[in-house]
Amino acid sequence: MRIKLLSNRYAQALFDLAVELNILEKVVSDLRLVGSIFAENRELRVIIANPVIDAHKKSKILSSLFEGNVQDLTIRFLQLITAKGREKYIPYISEAFNEIYLEFKNILSVNLTTAQKAQKVITDDISNKLHKVTNMNIELAEKVDGNIIGGFVVNFQDYKYDASIINQLNKLKKEFSENLYETKF
Repeated sequence: MRIKLLSNRYAQALFDLAVELNILEKVVSDLRLVGSIFAENRELRVIIANPVIDAHKKSKILSSLFEGNVQDLTIRFLQLITAKGREKYIPYISEAFNEIYLEFKNILSVNLTTAQKAQKVITDDISNKLHKVTNMNIELAEKVDGNIIGGFVVNFQDYKYDASIINQLNKLKKEFSENLYETKF
């Protein structure tokens, strides 16, 4: 089964249960915590993905790690995932859960990359324009990357708008490499 499909199914099931139990916001913060811990700890990912370690030990590791820090529903969900042998997909499930939550709240997650820290006026302008186009609330994440030289790059969903200097230079380089006036005999 494909990872995206599997993670979406588990995430949707947890999401529906969290809404039904009226603890959605708590479970959202729980899964963000779980996702960040998995992202930061390579050793944890290796242990959880190891097929030699049995599910009971993995379940104990997850329980001892998260118990007291997350909701009981989240702990039980992690134990269920482990019992089903899908524990290596926990980071993907937490990511899918966050996507479902953002869609539910009508929030569009946008990544803005600039060469230098962008001014508040510029970020507000980009957010307002995207809000008008999408009719969604914009959650803007900024990243500074000096390699783009100047301008900006906006990524959201499957869209990318590249208005960077390096992109324009690469287009010019490609145009100049195709010499239209040279006769080839």
